[in-house]
Amino acid sequence: MLPNLKVENLSCVRSNKVVFENINFEVFPGENLEIIGSNGSGKTTLLRTILGLIKPEKGIINWLDENDKFNDFRTFECFYQGHQLGIKNLLTVYENLQLTHGAKGMDENKIYECLERVGLMHINELASNLSVGQRKRISIARWLVKNFKIYFIDEPFSALDDEATSMIEHLIQELNSKGCSFVITGHRPSQVKANRISI
Repeated sequence: MLPNLKVENLSCVRSNKVVFENINFEVFPGENLEIIGSNGSGKTTLLRTILGLIKPEKGIINWLDENDKFNDFRTFECFYQGHQLGIKNLLTVYENLQLTHGAKGMDENKIYECLERVGLMHINELASNLSVGQRKRISIARWLVKNFKIYFIDEPFSALDDEATSMIEHLIQELNSKGCSFVITGHRPSQVKANRISI
């Protein structure tokens, strides 16, 4: 089996400062990668560099296409969740998920199901009235709208209680069983089964 993503000798420099260098890893279908580092170590920059939002100083980022060929441009849809969750305060819980990329034309019951899976029952509540953890659950519900090959999630376990943490671990495992992969960041190793690199 070939990896969906290969990163070789990746380095990034910003404001004449080396953020990270010589990063190497592969992401295979159904497997996960966890990037461990302290605040300011470059975890978010690494995610954004892989996705083409920041230009690397050097290195190779290769994506597998449908013909089993590697390309230096992204060949399939990915899901990216950064620190800013993109939740609209003046929309309800339901409306926030309804407007998610990939949810267009989705059956109303499917949207309810996604929200119920993450423990959001008050779907007509304005997002502005929710706690940080509840807002994060809306973003987690977006994971379930469709199956992406790779989910890039920046610190998925921050601002969550033990129950929500366990829920995320089970969701990742469930999506892994469908061939989806996760690249996640954190300050310390989580309980998710993953290959790990430190930066």
